[in-house]
Amino acid sequence: MDVFSHWLWSIALTRKKVSWKISGPMGVLPDLLAFIPASIYRMANGISRTSVDDDTVTSDMPVAWEIYQWTHSLTIVAFLYGCAYYFLKSRGHEKPGYMAWIFVLPWFFHILIDIPGHTLRFFPTPFLHPFSDFMFDGVRWSTWWLWFPQLFVLLGIWWVILRRENHVLLRPRAWKILQK
Repeated sequence: MDVFSHWLWSIALTRKKVSWKISGPMGVLPDLLAFIPASIYRMANGISRTSVDDDTVTSDMPVAWEIYQWTHSLTIVAFLYGCAYYFLKSRGHEKPGYMAWIFVLPWFFHILIDIPGHTLRFFPTPFLHPFSDFMFDGVRWSTWWLWFPQLFVLLGIWWVILRRENHVLLRPRAWKILQK
């Protein structure tokens, strides 16, 4: 899935529970931690940029794949949860388990939504790494019949969120004024 969608899903999932400044980055870190270092490595070694199209395969980006296996593993989510829980508990937080879950929820959801959105040919989601090589053969997230419904659901969720928060542009009266 694209980084922008991951960002918006993450903020929607944790709305009013944790700052968007935490949830947004947590939702895109699995991709950024894999592809930014790989890009830096590629540029530092004079390796040309891989053009991504329907024929591109995971082996075309070996450095990114090595990191991606870890960043898209539920093992990392469990580790991050444990660290957050320990940190919050040691600081005397009244709900360390709940807040640790809210903290890792964007990362967890990123992995969950990537599982059906990647094929075995191009960056399958190794959600059980390093314990198992099992991966699901999904559909590329950029396929129109997967991307557009996801976009409409995401827009619908944000419409509901903003409507509940009573934003001016979503009030029926505001729409009537704009239509005149």
